[in-house]
Amino acid sequence: MAIRRFFLVFGASLSLVTSAIAPIPTAAGLTPGPEAQTSVLVAQSLPRRLLRAPLRLVTSISPALLLASLSLAGGAFIALTWLHIYQQQRRWQRVKLARQEVKAFRERQAVKNVLDILDYEEYRTFYIKHPEDGRLISFEATDHRLRRALRSHDQMVKMRSGLDEIKRLASQSNAIAPKTLELVQRYDSEEFIIEITLRDWFDSFLGGLEYFEIMIESGLVTTEEIKPFIIYWINLIGDRRYRRKGGSGFYDKLFHYIYWAGYGRVRNLFERFGFKILPPPYSTHDFSGIETSDSKYDTYRALCLAKAAHLVYEDRDYVTDISRLWLSDDIDNRWKQLNARRYVVEVIKTWIQEGEKTSIRDVRDNFMYLDMRLTDTQAFLFRRDNNLILVFKGTQQLSDWKTNLKIRLKEFTVLADQEAVPPTGRVHRGFLDAWQSVEKQVVYYLKKWRTPETKLWVTGHSLGGALAAVATISLETQGFEVSGLYTFGQPRVADWKLVNYMNARMGDRIVRYVNNNDIVPMIPPQIIPWVPTRVYGHMGQFRYFNDSGSLRRQSFLFQRFPDRLFGIIRAIVTSGTPDAVDDHKMEFYVANLQKALDREEEEAKLEIEQGLISGDFVEGMKERMRARRSSPEG
Repeated sequence: MAIRRFFLVFGASLSLVTSAIAPIPTAAGLTPGPEAQTSVLVAQSLPRRLLRAPLRLVTSISPALLLASLSLAGGAFIALTWLHIYQQQRRWQRVKLARQEVKAFRERQAVKNVLDILDYEEYRTFYIKHPEDGRLISFEATDHRLRRALRSHDQMVKMRSGLDEIKRLASQSNAIAPKTLELVQRYDSEEFIIEITLRDWFDSFLGGLEYFEIMIESGLVTTEEIKPFIIYWINLIGDRRYRRKGGSGFYDKLFHYIYWAGYGRVRNLFERFGFKILPPPYSTHDFSGIETSDSKYDTYRALCLAKAAHLVYEDRDYVTDISRLWLSDDIDNRWKQLNARRYVVEVIKTWIQEGEKTSIRDVRDNFMYLDMRLTDTQAFLFRRDNNLILVFKGTQQLSDWKTNLKIRLKEFTVLADQEAVPPTGRVHRGFLDAWQSVEKQVVYYLKKWRTPETKLWVTGHSLGGALAAVATISLETQGFEVSGLYTFGQPRVADWKLVNYMNARMGDRIVRYVNNNDIVPMIPPQIIPWVPTRVYGHMGQFRYFNDSGSLRRQSFLFQRFPDRLFGIIRAIVTSGTPDAVDDHKMEFYVANLQKALDREEEEAKLEIEQGLISGDFVEGMKERMRARRSSPEG
């Protein structure tokens, strides 16, 4: 109907324009009207040179053609006006639809509960009815309880099977101790029901987010139109600044749940708004053998250090927990090796100990968390086997940006060792001050833990990468050989004089990663207007991730420019905003490195398969067969 109405109005307008314009009399002997006389006077008052070409053009156009042109111009204007009105009406219809769907989504009780969990601290109390006897159960959505509720399907099945098996054995014999049986029954009658209820709530919430992504994919709404209604929830989950304090373990478990439960559209929805839903990347195998020297570049080592640079953003307790995992002899997915009954016992044992303050005595000889509140600088140091890993935290709070903005250069100095001869050149004042606030503590533990066989690795992201670079300069000056400096999205830290000094000293031991349009590596600007003689530079080898997340070990400006331009256009089309800030997030660096490592491993397998099929292998088999036939025993 709207299209039909448009063409009716267009036809009527065209007729009106046609009838309103009368042909200009041109027959000989006719006297021009007052309007024509005025036009002639105006034309005579203008320079002939300016009027000659237009008048020649007008006199050469027939009245019919002029009339048709004016009619088409009027019709085009009306068409564009109606098209704009039509598009605005369609837009408001889509916004209205988005508002209605979000309102219906928020009115679900399960969704309300999940939003309360995400938006409030752990002390918030919830009430549910027992499915069997109808009694009221009250509970708090603690971090530990949420992590148990979001276990994988196989773990929940094994838990249910183990509980039933223990109850069956207890009814047949006295093989189960009364105290153990009491704990099992208590867990089964309340705790397991709470976990299943929490699980259902999150399924309802994630299913709703999937529906919003379907609406965008099908064209019912655009990303920009639905953004005001759901961006708060996206931030609550995807942005660390909005997360509730102390919930790092829960958020990692939630991301893991999103992956294994198949909520792929939830991941796509978050990426539209610049967030990467990354399952917990940490493994007990991390950092095993990273000291192995190789003539080729080692992606595995870079990935391990990227995981550490990602972990340092989490709360202190979770950093300690993952460091404990890295330092343990445990294996990933140990629960798979346990039978159902043993698994239930392990879970209940952990459940009883929840809420107790975890001691760090078991890791204090190999792990140390450093927190200097005066400069708001955080870092942690841990050692595994013959490796010492020093990790600095990057930009997250406003006070961190104050450090970044102290862009004046100053002479490099060393605090911990006054006898050390600092390198020539100047360094970013804010980064040097932040490093020196923890320098003495770092040097103390390095002297305490280092052995002649120790390899020292330094890493960080954003501001953390800058601190890692400054720390490397300082430690090298003090005689601590740094086996490798790996930074991600690192800003510039020093002038070219100091940069050239470090490049000559460390060579390929410095590796710097940049993800597509990450803006932070471009600051501070190379030339400072008020100090034109000092020029900032970058140290080490440059590694680049293109718009699709593929690793480029060698890249040139003429190759990166179109790729970055395409990345900007793609981000604007999909999310309505450039990706200069989104590309800076550490989650993308970890995911891209994992992708690069998977690709390298796949290529290695293909090389092995090709080697098995190659002529050398076949010829070797023939030789062995001939030798076997010619032998006396053959």
